Amino acid sequence: MAYTKVRRKTMPIPVEPAVLAVHLISPAGTTVDIPVYIPWESCKLTYAYTVTTVAEGNDAAVGIDLELDAASGTAIGTVTVAQNASVGDLDEIVFAATPSAAGENLSALISGRDQINLEVTGDNTTATWQGMLYLYFEPWEGE
Repeated sequence: MAYTKVRRKTMPIPVEPAVLAVHLISPAGTTVDIPVYIPWESCKLTYAYTVTTVAEGNDAAVGIDLELDAASGTAIGTVTVAQNASVGDLDEIVFAATPSAAGENLSALISGRDQINLEVTGDNTTATWQGMLYLYFEPWEGE
């Protein structure tokens, strides 16, 4: 008989919606990829927005692409922070498709769907903009 480890389920979403917060700093004239790992199983991204915490200095817009699993992965949506964004400005996600199939069936147990890649593009000459990105998740029932 071969031994097979019993794989226990991860924690389901503790509240609805569950929220992950990510602090972001705009890169100076380049792009950075930041993986955000999904700590739950069977969930979907339903909403996202940024709040500016450090003004970008009227230099250039900041783009935040949300992609499934990896850099240059399937597009989930985009948040664009406008040039000259002020502290407290709120910018919402524009989903690539509604509903966004790439943002569904996210799970810590599924390789290839266990993270969201944040591709942050700063066209500014200095890394001035900073903000918080809030990601809202709900249970995914396989709709």
